[in-house]
Amino acid sequence: MGWYLLRRKALTLLASGLVAAGAWGAESFPAAAMTPAQVDPSVAIGAGVVVEGQGGDEAAGSGPLPPAQGHRGEELYTFAPHDEDLIRRYMTGLLAQRRDWLQAVLDRSLRYRAVIAPSIEARGLPRELAFLPALESGFQARAASPRGATGLWQLMHGTASRLGLRMDQWLDERRDFWKATDASLGKLADNYRMFGDWCLALAAYNCGDARLSRILKREPNADFWTLRRKGALPRETAAFVPQFIALARILGYPGRYGLTVGWEPFTEWVRIPLSGCVDLRILARESGLPYETLAAGNAELNLPMTPPGSYGYELKVPAEYRDAVEQTLAAASVPLLNFVVHVVKPGDTLSEMALHYGVTVELILEFNPSLKPRALQIGAKVLVPSAGARRTG
Repeated sequence: MGWYLLRRKALTLLASGLVAAGAWGAESFPAAAMTPAQVDPSVAIGAGVVVEGQGGDEAAGSGPLPPAQGHRGEELYTFAPHDEDLIRRYMTGLLAQRRDWLQAVLDRSLRYRAVIAPSIEARGLPRELAFLPALESGFQARAASPRGATGLWQLMHGTASRLGLRMDQWLDERRDFWKATDASLGKLADNYRMFGDWCLALAAYNCGDARLSRILKREPNADFWTLRRKGALPRETAAFVPQFIALARILGYPGRYGLTVGWEPFTEWVRIPLSGCVDLRILARESGLPYETLAAGNAELNLPMTPPGSYGYELKVPAEYRDAVEQTLAAASVPLLNFVVHVVKPGDTLSEMALHYGVTVELILEFNPSLKPRALQIGAKVLVPSAGARRTG
């Protein structure tokens, strides 16, 4: 597989006066509230960054992203845009109008980069793809678009289902940063094999490979930049690729663009198989793992508890808490679910009972195997794991 290598030397920091002010115009970022609202590529470009050229066949996965703290040396990229001027204009607009957002996204990315970057390297994909969730969701696992796309990688329900992700009353694996990363990178790799070009692969990720294929039938042999110039692409897709390249350049070398780069390591996650339901709130309290961290790492859960054992669910925890969590799970004396005893009254149904206690019918049945949903006996006692009642009375 051939790869492009761009070498750019930063001569001055944009933070020292390079950024030009500009208005935000017509081309909007796709994930509405989670990403910069708009950027106008006509913003004037300051001087100080030089593109030396392109060439070479270095593999994109031949090493991790360059150190984020670096302010010197070459900037290495695997994308070779035909409109370098446009990319730099997007960068200028972002830095002028969305600097706070860029900093927040950079900070949030630390939670997931230790999973995303190695997955990219293992597949031999372009290293800049580690920053695609910045454009898609602002690195927010629970981000949801008005059109129904969800998760770090903003997957639609149909696409996620075809990629093997599970979505039901217990969880939505589009919000599972580990599984959604594998699924999305697989989709991007498939797009590349289909279209033979990474800019087209990204375009297909945004507008769908079927739609892009129809466009290419009308414009055979055209690359992304030709389609963009001709106005053949959907408006959002035409902006999507250059916006992504601009974001990847800034976030790949944040210190050079005036962003604050800490020395904290990326969060290292491990997966712990579970044999049954666990209430995250109780597990957090007993293990000492902050609940906010546990909930963020398992954002795919629709309830503050894990699914039944039949799901084969794997709990994601930071590596430094692994021993504490495993010891808590192994301690038989520690109940990891809260229960209430519900006495069946006239008119009660299992679905209403589940709604009242904030759980699922399936979970109630798991702990009451002799219960007959269509023949509830008045006065019968039902053991219900409680996720917190949604209503009273």
